[in-house]
Amino acid sequence: MRGLIARWEWYDWFMIALRICWCISIIALLWEVEGQWSFPFWIKMVIAFIVISVPFLVMRINQHLYVACELLLPGVILFLLNKSNPDTHLYLLPISFMIGYNSPGYAFMWLAPLTAFAFPAWLGWHMNYSWDTIVFGIIFNYCVSYGLGYAFRLLITSTKQSKIIEEQNRMLEQNIKQIEKMTILEERNRLSREMHDTIGHMLTSLIMGMESLRASMAHGTEKSKLETLLSLTRAGFEDIRRHIHDIQTEQTDLPLFVLLDDIAKAFAQQTAVKIELKQSGDPIPVPRQGRFTLMRCLQETLTNSVRHGQADRITVMLRFEKDRIALQIRDNGTGREALQPGFGITGMRERLEALNGSLHLESDPRNGTIVTCSLPYQSPETKQVIHVVIVDDQPIVLEGLKTLLENEDGIHVAATAGNGLEAIRVCERTNPDLVLMDMQMPVMDGISALQTIKQTYPGIKVLMMSTFEELDQALTALKNGADGYCLKSAQLQELIETVRLVHSGGTAINREITAKMLERFDRVSEVSESAAVDRFLYGLTKREMEILQYLDSGMRYKTLAAKLFLSEGTVRNYISTIYGKLGVSNREEAVEKARAEGLLIG
Repeated sequence: MRGLIARWEWYDWFMIALRICWCISIIALLWEVEGQWSFPFWIKMVIAFIVISVPFLVMRINQHLYVACELLLPGVILFLLNKSNPDTHLYLLPISFMIGYNSPGYAFMWLAPLTAFAFPAWLGWHMNYSWDTIVFGIIFNYCVSYGLGYAFRLLITSTKQSKIIEEQNRMLEQNIKQIEKMTILEERNRLSREMHDTIGHMLTSLIMGMESLRASMAHGTEKSKLETLLSLTRAGFEDIRRHIHDIQTEQTDLPLFVLLDDIAKAFAQQTAVKIELKQSGDPIPVPRQGRFTLMRCLQETLTNSVRHGQADRITVMLRFEKDRIALQIRDNGTGREALQPGFGITGMRERLEALNGSLHLESDPRNGTIVTCSLPYQSPETKQVIHVVIVDDQPIVLEGLKTLLENEDGIHVAATAGNGLEAIRVCERTNPDLVLMDMQMPVMDGISALQTIKQTYPGIKVLMMSTFEELDQALTALKNGADGYCLKSAQLQELIETVRLVHSGGTAINREITAKMLERFDRVSEVSESAAVDRFLYGLTKREMEILQYLDSGMRYKTLAAKLFLSEGTVRNYISTIYGKLGVSNREEAVEKARAEGLLIG
C-alpha cells in the first residue's frame, strides 16, 4: 500500500480529496436528519467510512463490481433520506463524476447509460417526480456530472501518455548514449586487435628478416644502411605498440562488476529507478568479449524493464559459479505470462550464443520479469593452456614472437632461450607443452637440440622454424622427430593455428616446403618415390588417420570439427597436412590413394 501511495500523482490525490469532501457532506446530511435516524454518531461515522472506502478498495479488485458498490452503498442511504429531503439526490452527483472518471476503455458504452440515465430515472420515478423534473432536473445533472468525470479521465490519460512519451524519449536518449559508448569501445578494441595482427606482425617479420640478412652481411656501407633501416623500423614498431596500448582504453580492462556498476548508476541517474547491484562467488577474469556481451545485456534489460514493465526497482545479481558466469536482472514491473521476444532480446540471445552462452526469461504479471544471462567459464584448473618455449639466437625475434603469442588466449610463453643448449635446460626446468625453435643457432643448433629433447622428453612437441624455405633442413628436422616445420614470416593466424595443430597431435608442414617435397618425389624413380613416400609422407599420425577415415565416410569439415572437438580451421590444417603427405590436392584423390595403399579400414 505504501508503494502504491508513493506512486500517486496530483490527480489521484484530487480524487481522494473529492471523495473525502463528499463523505463529510454525507455525515453532515446524516446529522441534519437526526429526528428520522436517531443513530449514535459513531454509527454514522462507520457508515461514512464504508461509503468512502469500500468502493475504492473494490475498484482495485474488480472494475464491474466497483460500479455496483459505488451506486448501491451511498445510493440506498440517500434514497431513504430522499423521502424526507427531496434534494438529497444531488448528493449522488459526485458518484456519477467518479464513475465517469473510472470508466476504462469502452466501458463507458454501458456505464454512461446506467449511471447518467437509468439510475437517476429510477431514483426520480421512486420519488414521484414529474417527467420534466426527472429529465431536466435529475438526468441532465447526472449526464453533465458523468461527462465531466469522463472528460477529466481523458485529460489525465493524455497527461499520462505525454509523461510516458517524455520518459521514453529520455530513456531513448540515455540508451543511445550508452550504445554509442559501447560501440566506440568495441570498435577501438577491434582496431587495436587488427593493428596488432597486421601491422605489428608485419613489422616483426620485417625486423626478423633484416636481422637474418644483417648476420650474413660483411661490414660495409650496405650493412650500415641496413642497420639504419632496422633502427627506424624498431622505432616505428614501438610507436605502433604505444598507439595500440592507447587505443585499448583502461576502462575496458576494469573488472566486470565495476563496468556493470557504472552502467547501473548512469541508468538510475537518468531514470530515477532504484537499481541494486550485488555480487556472489569468487570473481574471476572475464575476457573482453564476454565483458562487452554482459554489459550489452544489462543495458538492454534495464531499458526493457522500465519501458515495457514500468518497473521502479531493479535488482542485478552477478554470480561467479563453478562453470559459468550468470548475470540475473529481476524487476518489480508488470510482467507478461507469454513474453514475446523482440529485437533487443533476440540480439542478446545471439550475442550470448556466439560465446556458447544462454538466455533465460521468466515473466509473471504479479512478480515482474527475471532475465538470466549465462556465459560458460573454464577455471584455470581445467582450461587447456599451451605452454610454449621459444628458442632463437636473435633477441628481437624472441621478443617479437613472445609478444605475438602472449596476446593469444590459451597460449602462455613459459620461457625463452638463445640456443639449443639453453633450450634443453629450459625444458628440464619448465616442462613445456611445445618448443618453437630456430634451426640455425650458435653453441648448439636446432637439430642437435631437437634430438636431445625428443630422447629425453618425448612428450614435448617441437615445432622447427626457419627464415627461408630450405627443403633439406625441413626433411632433416622431420627425420629427427620434429612435429612440424614453419617459416618465421608466416602470417600470425597461420602461426597460431600451426602451434595449436602440433599441440593437438598433428604434423604441420609449410605449404611451400610441401610443394618442394612433391617436386623432388616426382623426379625420382617409382621405387625410390615409394620408399620416400613411405618414409616421409605416409608417416600419418593417429589423429591424421582418424581424420582420413572420416573423410572416406563423406563427413563435412564442420561436422568433423564438432565430432573431434576442434576448430574448423584446425581440421583444415590437418587435412592440408594429409594432402601434403599423400601427394594429392583434394578429398577424392586422398581417399582414392589411401584405399589403393591400404591405409583405410573397411
